[in-house]
This record gives sequence, C-alpha cells and structure tokens, in this order.
Amino acid sequence: MKRLLAALVAALVTAVAAVAAAGPALAADPWPRIPCTSGTVDATVTEEKEGDVLALTGQLDCADPKAAASFGYAVYESVFSNGLLYASHFRPYAPVGSTPFHEAKRVPDGAVDLAVCVVTDYDARVACVRAVWDHLAAAVVVRPLPTDDPLVDRVVQVVAADWKPRPVCGTCW
Repeated sequence: MKRLLAALVAALVTAVAAVAAAGPALAADPWPRIPCTSGTVDATVTEEKEGDVLALTGQLDCADPKAAASFGYAVYESVFSNGLLYASHFRPYAPVGSTPFHEAKRVPDGAVDLAVCVVTDYDARVACVRAVWDHLAAAVVVRPLPTDDPLVDRVVQVVAADWKPRPVCGTCW
C-alpha cells in the first residue's frame, strides 16, 4: 500500500511539474537588435502649412552586415510613461560603416512638451532631444537632452504593428 501511495504521489508531482513548466507561450521579441550605444543627432523644427515639423538627422556609429537588426525613435511625453516606439517605425542599420538617418514628423498641436530619443535597445538611448512650446517665441523650440534625464531614463515599450485601432498613427514617432 505504501508503494502504491508513493507511486501515485510521484506521478502527481510529475504531472504538476510538467503543467507548471509548460506555462503560457511567450511572445517572440518583436525587435531584432545589435549592441549600438553611440551616435549623434541634430534636430530642427520647421513651420509648415499643416503645423510644425520636427526633423532628426544624425548617425549611429554602428552597422549590421547581416541586415537583420533595427533601431528606432522612442517618444516620451511625461515623466510617468515609458518611451513608445512603434514597430512599424523600425529602421534598418547600414550594412557597413556608420548608419545615417533622417526622420521628420509633425509635432502634435497644442501644449508641446515631449522628448524623442534615437534608441537601439529597450534601455539604450543613443541621443535625445526635447521639444517644448516656447510662449515668448511663439514657436516650438528643440534642445538636446541628456540620455539619463529623468524624462527619458525609462525603458522603451514597443507598440506592435498590429496595434488597434487602425490605422496606426502615421505622424507618430
């Protein structure tokens, strides 16, 4: 009887362990990355008929010969939120040398106060800028921002390409 009970307990423990180990399926990481932590960014704001446009131009000091990895632009709108990077806005690295980039998007209307960082990983900000509405100048002013500033010193959240509702924001960073 003790052997039967021991066998049943062993079978039960094995079954529970197998179910617990299986767990829910983990989603694949949507962001293929390479180590890249240096580069530069210059930012300008231009006034156009449809509103102000923030343009980022610069380079990353790395490349991806396999053409598999990507970088992007994370936007931070408050000190309480993660940076948002839309998966549809991933950009490829150059195959050799440094990777030049240029991205221009409309700045949201209203009280502008946001930061945009060129990011190469969930916690790797290469360069950042902050765009704010300057009431005295009556214009959006953009300035460099340290990558460890409290506004941007948070993890990046990737927003999946199939994010709802559709269409995905075409002017979002």
